[in-house]
Amino acid sequence: MKSINSLVMVFVILFVSACAGTEKESTPSNAFILTADAGEDKRVKINETVFIEGRGTTSDGTALSYSWEKGSDTIATTSKFSYLPTLVGTDLLRFVVQHNDGSIISDTMKVVVTKETVTSKIPLISESLKKEYLFEINKVRAKEQDCGSKGIFSATNPVTWNNKLYKSSYEHTQDLIKSKTFSHLGSGTESDWTGYVLGKQSDFKERIETYDYSWKYIGENLGAGTVIESAEKMVQGWLKSDNHCDNLMNPNYTEVGMIMIKDESSLYTHYWTQNFGTPR
Repeated sequence: MKSINSLVMVFVILFVSACAGTEKESTPSNAFILTADAGEDKRVKINETVFIEGRGTTSDGTALSYSWEKGSDTIATTSKFSYLPTLVGTDLLRFVVQHNDGSIISDTMKVVVTKETVTSKIPLISESLKKEYLFEINKVRAKEQDCGSKGIFSATNPVTWNNKLYKSSYEHTQDLIKSKTFSHLGSGTESDWTGYVLGKQSDFKERIETYDYSWKYIGENLGAGTVIESAEKMVQGWLKSDNHCDNLMNPNYTEVGMIMIKDESSLYTHYWTQNFGTPR
C-alpha cells in the first residue's frame, strides 16, 4: 500500500453542436427495401482468427448475394467467414449486399488488430453505485456554490444517469491506469480503445461519440488520489477547484456518467472520470 496522500484533478468543458455521420451507402430500387449490417467492430490479436458475420435483408423476399471487401480486394463471397489478420493496425472491411436486379447496399466494420490481447468489455455498473454517484453530484447541485474565479452558481437542476457517458468514462479511466498517464487526451496506445482505432490520441469528445452519444453540450472532470476512495470525497475535491466546480454546477448539463477504478499498483490508486452531457 502506498503512503502517498495525493489528489490530482484536471478539467475540460465543451459547448459545441455536433452532427453524426453514417458509414452506410445505398443505391437500391424504390420498389423494395434493402439493408446491410456488417456487425460490431472487432478487436483481435495479430495472427488470431476472428469470425465475422454480416446480415442483409430485402423486403421483397428475393435472393441476395454477399461479399466482403478490404480495399480493392474481395476477401469473401459469403455473409459469414473467418478472418485472419496478419498486420497490427485497423482493417476496414466493407460488407456488400446485392439484390438480383443489381442494386447494392453496403456497411463497414473495423477490425482492430493488436500485438497483445486487449479486452474492451465494459462491465455493467450496479444500480446502487449509480444512485450513490447521482446522490453526491445532485447534492451539491441542489445548493448555491461559490466556484471562485468562475463565479457564484445558483442551485440548479439535478442530472440523470446515462450509460453511454458511463462507458466513455470507463474507457478513459482504464486507459489512464494501464498507460500510466494522466490527461484528458487518451494515451494513443492499445488501451486507448477510441484513439487506437483513429490512429491518434483520443480526446474526450471522440470517446463520448464512440458510444453513439449525440450531444449539444459535454464536459469532463478527472481526478485521482490514494485516499479518494468515495464519490463524496471526489465530488468535494472537484468542488474546491474552480474549473471542476464549474462543470459540477453547469445548468446546461442534464446527464452524467462516471466511474472510479482502483488499482493498488498504480501511482494514485483511485482514478475517477466524470462525463457530463446534454443530448441533442
